[in-house]
Amino acid sequence: MRNGSRTVKVSGERLAEVWRDSMMSKETFAQAAGMKRSGVFRLMRPGVHGMFADNFRRMAEVLKITPTDLQRRIAPDGAGNDDDSNLSSGVSGPARALAEVPGYHSISAGVRSERLAIEVGVVKVPEGLCDFCVRVDGESMMPTYPNAATALFENVEDQGFVYGKDYITWFTNDECYFSRVFESDDDRDVLLLRKLNPDRTRYPDRMVHRREIARVARCIGVLTLTK
Repeated sequence: MRNGSRTVKVSGERLAEVWRDSMMSKETFAQAAGMKRSGVFRLMRPGVHGMFADNFRRMAEVLKITPTDLQRRIAPDGAGNDDDSNLSSGVSGPARALAEVPGYHSISAGVRSERLAIEVGVVKVPEGLCDFCVRVDGESMMPTYPNAATALFENVEDQGFVYGKDYITWFTNDECYFSRVFESDDDRDVLLLRKLNPDRTRYPDRMVHRREIARVARCIGVLTLTK
């Protein structure tokens, strides 16, 4: 299994307060943390948001505090801080018990008529690792997600995209799409959905508006078949 970076829940209001205390502009703050200005803006909106642990650690470096201290300052009310090993080291913490999550069939190769509503059983993964799994069919997300691989997903609230990462995007017409997500250079409400397979004749880029999107889930890893 190849496990991606985990997300950290943050309070937008508390993050905005920490940023104001830093005396930096948002542009300078975002650049120093290696993030897009628009991404930092969204994280500072009121509410609870998710950000990648790698970005979280860089933000702590910019503020010259430890990731644990930053988590204490900007975690949402009631959020636990008992296990911060993924923030301090970038690797998973102690071994966890296995849990069963739903497995679905399937993400097909590039078309939008998916079959995610069909549950085909359960998959055992470390407890708390992901919310559900989906089998990948075809070559549209090669080489990262081979045909017949099982991709692991966690649900994302409020279209909290981290650009350059891979998501299932459900549309308001009940269709969905598995792709890498980027922000449009021209309109912050328009997203570019790109397949990982470089064959743009078979798998062209797709531009969608945020209002077309019903919900999203981020891929955090993939299980591949081994011989």
